[in-house]
Amino acid sequence: MSDFRFNWTVVLLLLLACSLAYINTLDGEWVWDDASSVLLHKNVQQPSQILQLFREDQHAFGRGQGNFYRPLVATSFMVDYHLSGGPSPDEYEEHTLPEISTLLFHISNMFWHLLAAILLFLLLNSLGAPRFVKAIAPLLFVVHPLHTEAVAYISGRADMMSAVGIFAALCFAITAIRLERPLLGTIGATLCFIGGLLSKESTLIYPVLLVIVFLLIRKNNKLEDTAAEDNQTPAYYRFAPLISAALILALYLALRSTVLRFSNGQTDTVSSPLSQRLFETIQSLGLYAEMLFWPTHLHMERTLNGVSSLYAVVGVLFLLSLVVTIGISWYSGRKRIAAGFAWFLAAWLPISGIFPLNAPLAEHWMYVPMAGFWWALLEILWELCKNTRRIKIAYAASLILCILFIAMTAQRNREWHDNETLFRATLRENPNTARVHYNLAVTYDNIKGNYAGARRHYECYLEIRNRERAAEGADHAAFTGDDIDARLSLGRVLLQSGEYMDAFNVLAPLKQLAEIDAWRPAAALAAFQTGQALLALGDIGQAHIYFQEAMTINPDLATDVENFLSGHPFDDDF
Repeated sequence: MSDFRFNWTVVLLLLLACSLAYINTLDGEWVWDDASSVLLHKNVQQPSQILQLFREDQHAFGRGQGNFYRPLVATSFMVDYHLSGGPSPDEYEEHTLPEISTLLFHISNMFWHLLAAILLFLLLNSLGAPRFVKAIAPLLFVVHPLHTEAVAYISGRADMMSAVGIFAALCFAITAIRLERPLLGTIGATLCFIGGLLSKESTLIYPVLLVIVFLLIRKNNKLEDTAAEDNQTPAYYRFAPLISAALILALYLALRSTVLRFSNGQTDTVSSPLSQRLFETIQSLGLYAEMLFWPTHLHMERTLNGVSSLYAVVGVLFLLSLVVTIGISWYSGRKRIAAGFAWFLAAWLPISGIFPLNAPLAEHWMYVPMAGFWWALLEILWELCKNTRRIKIAYAASLILCILFIAMTAQRNREWHDNETLFRATLRENPNTARVHYNLAVTYDNIKGNYAGARRHYECYLEIRNRERAAEGADHAAFTGDDIDARLSLGRVLLQSGEYMDAFNVLAPLKQLAEIDAWRPAAALAAFQTGQALLALGDIGQAHIYFQEAMTINPDLATDVENFLSGHPFDDDF
């Protein structure tokens, strides 16, 4: 088969594999952060506000202030929203969400994922990988179940756009390093690097990957020097992509630490001792090793609580095997193997847990590291099977693995179909995650109208949070906004269910929050609802006291109290 036919065959296989793996995501609903990324994001819904997207946190219209600067991702959402016929903010009621199909958003996610796989193929082709490697590595990459968290989840697009920026930048940089098109290659690599940085912060790893690729290419010094003489191109031009990447990185870090720093980012950051972080880093690496080869029991709330210490042993052995293989491969002349595993370790290190993060590990963090891992592993398999009949067995086994991964990915996609399915699937794997209980309770409460389910999961959330606060030795000052909302919502659900004494027990203690200025509105609302519970129980005197306290804490509630006592209709969403 000619190179032309081979290349197009691989591209078509990637298209087919991606379609088979993710076709069942097209009817998926809005889940998790999709609300704050699209449905609540007023600037995403107005093309005239496109420049504002480059000056704000991605979740500027969500709850609380984050520190996610991803304007190109928000811009892609703006394009999808406009093409899907989404209404502008003044075309729907203020306290509702716009009704819009998710179809185009999911198609866009599939496109970005496919583009990342194609660019990985082009990158391996540029680096001289054998056909077996450059065909199978992108295929495994495009169908691996670990990527469902990035592809099936609309807000997961940032991982794919970042990878596209990194892979494309490396492809351009290679032409400059080889002095084939130094100016065009440097400009293209720089623009793609900037695009990746504007898509996700993890693109910061690109300069390190560029150094790995640079060292890999430099093994052909003689050929490059000859090319330089023929083209009359100064040899030092090959360093232009490295210098450009360093300057862009320095500028980005300066901006993100000053004018583009939207939050201190410390609220949810793990700050355990270094010794504990090192142990958890090795433990999480053992889990990643397992998920790379056998990605089952996947879920979005990964913790290390209850994880066997044997995973730390697996992690140590895995790390040592990678380091030893890198050393042996490099000095034995099999530099692509060394480069692939070095890529994996370099891209894994920032998300390893050594540096404090908001989670010990996450499946979608493997999006870029995985590319280097499969590249190196398939290079080893090629070395073992080349020039023998075993290569046919290797092709067959690899394709069977791809088919298996397609089936596993399609199955995992179903769990991302809607909020209820996603949260229930997550709780099956990790029943002790407070925020998923809270989100499932809100789903039952506000969307499904399942008040029994809402009560159950509000109570689970509060029970877990009480245990966490007790372990931390925290008082009511350690309450979060979700803690307060969960108690208020649970009290309201109990009132609606006629459980008035239970409602009183949940709501009455919240009156003490009036001591904290920021929570006075919540304290007033709790007092108001407590009065409702007492009135239903027939204790008119105590109910009157709580109504008076509610109006004292927040005088704006006077009208609502009067309307309630008079039986006048009032806003049920208050």
